[in-house]
Amino acid sequence: MSRPKIAVVTCVLNEQQHAQRWAETTETADYVLWLDTGSTDKTVEYARAEGIEVVETVITPFRFDDARNIAMALVPNDIDIVLQLDADETLNETWRDGIDANPDHHRWSYWLQNAGTSNWGKVNRSNCVRRSAGYRWSYPIHEVITGPAATCHLDNLVITHQPDNNKPRSYILDSLEHWSAADPNNLRLKFYLGREYLYRREWGKARNTLWSYLQTGTGWAPERSEAYLLLAEIDAEPERWLWKAIAEAPQRREPFYFLAKHAYDAGDPERALAMVTEAAKRTDQTIYTTRSEAWGDPFDRFHDEVRQIVCDIDHYRNS
Repeated sequence: MSRPKIAVVTCVLNEQQHAQRWAETTETADYVLWLDTGSTDKTVEYARAEGIEVVETVITPFRFDDARNIAMALVPNDIDIVLQLDADETLNETWRDGIDANPDHHRWSYWLQNAGTSNWGKVNRSNCVRRSAGYRWSYPIHEVITGPAATCHLDNLVITHQPDNNKPRSYILDSLEHWSAADPNNLRLKFYLGREYLYRREWGKARNTLWSYLQTGTGWAPERSEAYLLLAEIDAEPERWLWKAIAEAPQRREPFYFLAKHAYDAGDPERALAMVTEAAKRTDQTIYTTRSEAWGDPFDRFHDEVRQIVCDIDHYRNS
């Protein structure tokens, strides 16, 4: 197969500060597009000055999935592959090499790493799809692309999230409350709403919403596990929630890690070592509920510290 033609697209609202960086990081793409959904700053002007194709539209009521589906539909017919790259994200220099070398797929996964203040570190994402394969976006907020799973992972395609932490985020809660009220049986929206309440320190609303979500007995296991972890964060006795998080998704590292931290804080380093050792056996970092503190250097330092304390205790007992 000949070298595929790749488009990089996103939907924007008041993103003028990212226009130059985004244009530079996508310069090897065959086509770039910003779908502007009503910016009141100079986003459109700045983007066009950087050579980005800009289409302006109004979506009422606004839904992120509608915006992304419109953007995908606007991509020219001669484009083979569409990669979704948000305005506050950047590509590594050799980003398209893996796609060019593995063109015979319908969907590719790659690495998304965080350079902001959020607690996730490096996770697997798969918003790179063949345009003709009929993929579509779903959910009005915290949207996902739906269709067959990725069949090729690209280790050499790395996207870095570099958010503007001064940008107002109130729209997230407003949208979650609106769409959750419109679709009260939507478990994904209910989970995200509970999580958003917790982020905003609205403890009572967070607890009630997350518990209501969990009481349904259904939902995606990693998200149910994460809901229990969130409840553990706002409970004076977190251990019961941490064990429930393990029961929901025993392949996750995070619940074992937080149990280890809880045991350590309670003055039980031997139990902490048992839990952190179990945590180390879990190596799947692909789901978005990954927590950065449970991976890499922070995790390794804690593991080493607990191991040394237990070693010292054993030495003292045997001396």
